[in-house]
Amino acid sequence: MLVDQGQAAATVLVVEDDDATRQVYSDGLGHVGYRVITAATGTDGLRAARNEHPDVILLDLSLAGADGWEVVRCLKASQSTGDIPVLLVSGYSNLGDRARAEGCAGYLMKPIRLDALRSAVASVIQTVA
Repeated sequence: MLVDQGQAAATVLVVEDDDATRQVYSDGLGHVGYRVITAATGTDGLRAARNEHPDVILLDLSLAGADGWEVVRCLKASQSTGDIPVLLVSGYSNLGDRARAEGCAGYLMKPIRLDALRSAVASVIQTVA
């Protein structure tokens, strides 16, 4: 697969507590040229967002400690991370409206096909660029 030059420079933070799912997302996005950073908890995700300022954050809703909603609120309330687009990911349906109301750039329902994941990330990055 060819890698778009804009995409090659883009960084994606994947915040997902399930090791296997986090690895699939990371490998699937890395394979097409994204730089991928991962975090297993909401707290680690917030820290990574502040330190790395990724181009987009792929955020699981169900996380230990700080859940996805709390993480989104912290990200959006911070001057240093408020501009980072967040794609919320969950196995729960019908959360798209709430995700947008909370400031998310989009909502993806699990299970996610890799092509749909890549398209959603690329779309958000192109919108920001």
